[in-house]
Amino acid sequence: MLLVCAKTIGQVGIGTTNPQETLDVNGTTQFRVTNQSGVATIKLGGLDENGVFREIYIGTNLMLNNNTLSASSNPKFSFGAIDLGRGDDEFDDVDLRIGAGEENEDKTIIRIYAGNDDVKFTGIKAGEDGQHIWLYPQDGKLELKDDDDDSAESNQIESNSSLKPEKYEMIHLVYDGERSKWIVMDHKQ
Repeated sequence: MLLVCAKTIGQVGIGTTNPQETLDVNGTTQFRVTNQSGVATIKLGGLDENGVFREIYIGTNLMLNNNTLSASSNPKFSFGAIDLGRGDDEFDDVDLRIGAGEENEDKTIIRIYAGNDDVKFTGIKAGEDGQHIWLYPQDGKLELKDDDDDSAESNQIESNSSLKPEKYEMIHLVYDGERSKWIVMDHKQ
């Protein structure tokens, strides 16, 4: 067994003379005594594309409880919001801030504020394949324009008609990554 310790930078290598991380293991690992009484797991980890062990974020439909990871049968809905301001009535390529690291990441219902104005969306910034969102206008009507060329093709909405949910009505969309567009799933009044 080769063990290298570099004191000046605080990195330890096992099976390597050039550690690249705090602990760099070149070889296999084995852990023993993982079911310790009274110790609860609160985080998960996994390897990235470079073999570096990283923390894994647990999404809203997964639960880690008593050292058991399980899928929730009842997905939780959470609210986010986007304020469009006043003045414009038509918005192309709307950024709902639902991407990784953005304030509406993992939000399922997005409240749309537009200063008491009716607004039109020609498209919504592309999501992840299978990503679901509910749009929930708070001030006025929200019109979703079907396959409108004013937005990038990957941001367009397919509904087979122009939908106009009223204030406090919801419309459910899912992003189809293969077709690169938002698809209207349901419209609740």
